[in-house]
Amino acid sequence: MSRRIVYSTALAPVVGSVVLVVLAIKERPLFDALVREDSVLEWGEVLAYGALAIIGIRVVRRADGVVAVAYGLLAVAAMLAIGEELSWGQRLFHLTTPETVAAANRQQELNVHNFGGAETMTRLVMFGAALFGATLPLVRRAGPFVPPRVLVPAFAVVAGYFALRFAVLPHPTYAQAKFSEWPEFCFAAAVALTAYSTLGLYRYPIRIPEQCPANPTSTGAAIPSGNSSS
Repeated sequence: MSRRIVYSTALAPVVGSVVLVVLAIKERPLFDALVREDSVLEWGEVLAYGALAIIGIRVVRRADGVVAVAYGLLAVAAMLAIGEELSWGQRLFHLTTPETVAAANRQQELNVHNFGGAETMTRLVMFGAALFGATLPLVRRAGPFVPPRVLVPAFAVVAGYFALRFAVLPHPTYAQAKFSEWPEFCFAAAVALTAYSTLGLYRYPIRIPEQCPANPTSTGAAIPSGNSSS
């Protein structure tokens, strides 16, 4: 990976956060256009989870043991996340929300994560995973369960946002709540890139022969004799 790509990957989450804050203050119509439902950030998140599902399946096919199981579950979780983000196709197919669901759902949509208790649990899971991704690479080498260090800023943005929500913004304004679209996108992209890094570990597996030849001449190469006459 080139140094330019590394720097861009590390800086993008932080720069994006600053840009969104400035837009929310100075250019509110543009901010609203970016964070609304079915807009740029939400579809970016869907695409990131789609990539994660595909990469996760590829890791399962090449890895084994705990890694294969974990990435199989991750692929399933990614597909569920896509369904949740798209409200299971409700807006795409213009489906009507049943009254009982609409009464309990904050956005009155056909999804689970916007129910009261489920919404809090979703935030807690994302906060915990992001905190893990922001700290463990600082002390451990990248591997199947440790993100590359370049993704620490992305996970830190996610962890920082949800920590702020839990600590001082239990009842956020519209802009503060919709800002979550950016950390959620960063989270999906960072997990997908972690999976891609893991796939690279299994792309060219090293194959060790079951048995080494006992006699070096068994390969067919002749060893010159030291007593050969001229």
